[in-house]
Amino acid sequence: MIPERTLRTLEFDKILAQLADHASFSAGRDAALTLRPAADPKEASRLQQQTAEARSLLEGRPSIHLGGARDVRPAARRAEVGAILTAVELLEIAGTLGASARIRSSVANVDLDLPWLQRQTARMVEDRDLVNAIESTFNDHGEVLDSASPELRRIRNEMRTAQGRITERLNSMVTSQEYRTALQEPIVTMRNGRYVIPVRQDSKGKVQGIVHDQSASGQTVFVEPIAVTEMNNRLKELELAEQREIERILQELSARVAAKGPAIRETVEALAAVDLAFARARYASALRATPPALNGDGRTRLMNARHPLLKGNVVPISIWIGEEFRVLVITGPNTGGKTVALKTIGLLTLMAQAGMHVPADAGSQVGVSDSVFADIGDEQSIEQSLSTFSSHMRNIIGMLPEIDTKSLVLLDEVGAGTDPAEGTALARAIITTLLESGARAVVTTHYSELKSFAHEEPGLENASVEFDVETLSPTYRLIIGLPGRSQALAIANRLGMPQKLLAMARQHVSAGAVRVEKLLAQIGDERRAIGELYSRAGEMHEDARKLRDRVRSELTSIQQERERILSEAREEAAAAVREMRIRLRELESDARRVGSRREQSELRSRLEEITEETGESIGAAPVTEERETLRPVVAGATVNILSLGQQGTVLSVSGGEAEVQLGQFKMRMPTDDLEVLSRRERAPERAIEIQTAHEAPPIEIDVRGWRADDAVREIDQYLHDNYMHGQGTIRIVHGRGTGALRRAIRDQLGGHPLVKGFESEKPQQGGEGVTVVKLAV
Repeated sequence: MIPERTLRTLEFDKILAQLADHASFSAGRDAALTLRPAADPKEASRLQQQTAEARSLLEGRPSIHLGGARDVRPAARRAEVGAILTAVELLEIAGTLGASARIRSSVANVDLDLPWLQRQTARMVEDRDLVNAIESTFNDHGEVLDSASPELRRIRNEMRTAQGRITERLNSMVTSQEYRTALQEPIVTMRNGRYVIPVRQDSKGKVQGIVHDQSASGQTVFVEPIAVTEMNNRLKELELAEQREIERILQELSARVAAKGPAIRETVEALAAVDLAFARARYASALRATPPALNGDGRTRLMNARHPLLKGNVVPISIWIGEEFRVLVITGPNTGGKTVALKTIGLLTLMAQAGMHVPADAGSQVGVSDSVFADIGDEQSIEQSLSTFSSHMRNIIGMLPEIDTKSLVLLDEVGAGTDPAEGTALARAIITTLLESGARAVVTTHYSELKSFAHEEPGLENASVEFDVETLSPTYRLIIGLPGRSQALAIANRLGMPQKLLAMARQHVSAGAVRVEKLLAQIGDERRAIGELYSRAGEMHEDARKLRDRVRSELTSIQQERERILSEAREEAAAAVREMRIRLRELESDARRVGSRREQSELRSRLEEITEETGESIGAAPVTEERETLRPVVAGATVNILSLGQQGTVLSVSGGEAEVQLGQFKMRMPTDDLEVLSRRERAPERAIEIQTAHEAPPIEIDVRGWRADDAVREIDQYLHDNYMHGQGTIRIVHGRGTGALRRAIRDQLGGHPLVKGFESEKPQQGGEGVTVVKLAV
C-alpha cells in the first residue's frame, strides 16, 4: 500500500488530474481520479496490459470513442425501486447502451489480440429493442413524440383541433368592429394556460368573460371571453389526458429499464474501466510515453526520463538503481535538479504501478515496490512549531519501521537543517540503515563527507547534477558514478571576487580537499570527452544504419524489378503458348480437310514440330480417313473440346455457339473449338466424370500460420476443386494476427474468376479471422 502522504509529496494527484482530462464521461473520470498504484507486480502488469491494448486499438482506429456514455447507475437504481424516469434519464440510458454497442463492435471486428478489452465488452448488455423504444419516443430535446403511442397521437390531434377553433373564434373577435375600441391591442395571448385577449381596464364591461390577469400598470386586463370558455375547458381536459399518457409511456419505459437494471449498472462499470484504459492510452500518447518493463526484484532503469509535470524544454535524465547498487547519493548545488531527479524516479514508479506508460525511452524498466516513502522539500509544521530539521526527522522516524526489501525510499537533503558535523553523522547512519534493510533508496545531500562514504561503501553509488561555471547555471544533467564538485570558489572567481581574497580562501582549504577537487575536475573532463566520443560513435552507428537501410531498399527495388521482368517474360511465354495452341487447332482443322496421305504426313510433321516448340503433347488422335470430312456440330453429337482437352455432349446449337454438357456442368463454347468424334474415337462414357468421381473437397480450409505465398497457391487449387464440385460457399480460416495473411488472401479473391464475392464471418463464428467465399457456380 502506497501511503497517501507519499502520493501528495510526489504530486501524483496532479498526474491523476491530467489523466482524468482524457476520460470521456463522468464514471471514467471518477475512476481516473481514484486510481492508485498497485503494490503487486502481477496486478501492475495487468494494468499495463490494459493500457497497451487500449493504445493498440486507438492507434489502429483513432476514431473510436465512448461518446454518448453517461453514468446512469443512479437512474437504473431508481427504476429498480419503481421510480418513473425522466426523458433526460431515459435518453442517457439509450446513449450509454449505444456507446457500449459501438465499442463492442469495434473490439470484435478489429484484427488485434485484445483479451482484456474483449472480456470488458462481454460484460456490456446489448438491448437494441430498448434503445429503439427510447429513441422512437423522444426527439433530441427530450420531448415525447406524437408517435410514442396511438393514444398520444389521437389526443394531440384533438388538441391541435381545439386550439385552432379557439384561436379562430378569438381572432374573429379582436378584428370585429364591436370589440375594436375595447381592446388594448388586437392580439390573442395566454394566461394560466388559457387563451385570452387584452381588454382596456375602462372597457372590460364590454367583453363578457373571466379575468385571468392584468398588466403591471393596471391599464390592461386579460379576459377569457365566455364564447371560448367551454372550448378552453375542453383543451385543458385534453392537456391533462396528454400528461397522463406521457406518464404511462415513461412508466412503461422505466419498467423495461428496471428489468435490465443490474445489467445496465454492470455495463457502466465496464465502460468506466474501458474509458480509464483509453484515458491512460491517450495520456501516454500526449506524453510520448513508452510501456515500461516491470519486475519484482527492485531493478529500475529509466533512460532519458522526463518529469511529466514540467513544461517547456525539459532536460531528460537517465537514472538507475537496484543492480550494481541499491542506494544512490546525489550531490550538487541548489536548484541544480537534485530534487527533480528524486521526484522523477518516484513519480514514474507510481505511474508505472498504476498502469500508465512512462515518459522515458523504450526499454526502460521499473521495479515494482509494495511501499514508496518520500520526504522531500520543506514540510515543517507551523501548528506544531517544528523546525525544518525536526519535521524531516519525524517523517523519517515514522517510515523506518515500515521499510523492507520491497520499499523505495526517497530522501531530500538528508540530515540538513542542523550542525553540519552532526547532520553528516546522522545522514550516514540513516543511509547505512537503508542499505542494511535491503531497500532501494535515492538521497540528496550537500555534505561532501558523504561522497567518500558512497564511494567506499559497497551497495552505494555517487551521482551529481552538472553545473556550468561559465554561465553560472545548472545544466540539469544527472551523472551517475561521479560525485558533485564544490563550485563555491569557482563561482566567486567568475563573479569577480578579488584574487587576494580567493588566495586567502584557498589557504584555508585542506590539501586533501584541493586534490579531491582537482581529481573530480579531471574525471569530469574525461567523462565529457568519453561522452563526445560515444556521441560520435552513435552518429556513425546511425549513419551505418541509414546506409544499411538504403542498401536494403535498393536490393528490394532490384528484386522487384527482377520480379517484374520475370513476370513480363512469363506473360510473353504464355502468349506464345496460346498462339501455338491456336496454330495447333488450325493445323488439326486442316488435317481433317486434306485428302492424300502425303499431305496428312506433312501436316503431322508440322504438328510434331510445334509440339516440340511448346513442350506439350497435342493429345490428338491420329489423322485417319474418318476425319477426312468435317462433321457438323449438332445436338446430341459427342465432341472434343479442343481448348480443354475434354469430351462432352452437345445439348443445343445457336449461331456460332453450342451448349455442351461436360460432366455435371453445362457451358457455352464456340463451335470452332469443338471437334465432332466418331463412335470409335469416343472415350468411355464415364471418362468425362473422372474429375468428379472422387470425394468432394471440404468446405473449409485452415491456413493459420502459413506463409502468404504458400497459402495463396493452396487456396487457388482449393477454389478450383470446390468449383468443379459445384460448391456454392466455402470458408477460409486465416486468423487475425497482423492481418498480412488476411490481406494477401483477400487480394487474391478480389480478382479471381471463380469467386463471386466474399465477406468476413459473423463475430461469434470467427469475425475477421475467417473469410466466407461465394463461388460463381
